[in-house]
Amino acid sequence: IANILYQKRQSILYKYERPLEVVENGHIKTIYPDFTIINKYTGRVMYWEHAGRMDDPYYANDFVRKVNTYVSNNLIPGRDVIMTYETQNNSLDIKVVKRLVQQVVSEKF
Repeated sequence: IANILYQKRQSILYKYERPLEVVENGHIKTIYPDFTIINKYTGRVMYWEHAGRMDDPYYANDFVRKVNTYVSNNLIPGRDVIMTYETQNNSLDIKVVKRLVQQVVSEKF
């Protein structure tokens, strides 16, 4: 994902695990999205979460909690947060990553 984001550096900036303050259960908490992406032309900020071990029940449970935290902070998957997934038997397709990054670059996401 980072390599594809880097290839589009003329249009976007990105940071890996940049801190983000959110409210969870009435308390301010810092989370670390996998990527924070800024469109250089529009200033729009988006987040990217890659769930790379969805076949691990503990990991998957934690990921669902994180998604719920995003939504409760009005950061909506598909609008503000890109999410990709993989399991041990179903790896992330690089074509999917390229398509999602292109949507961010062209503001169609």
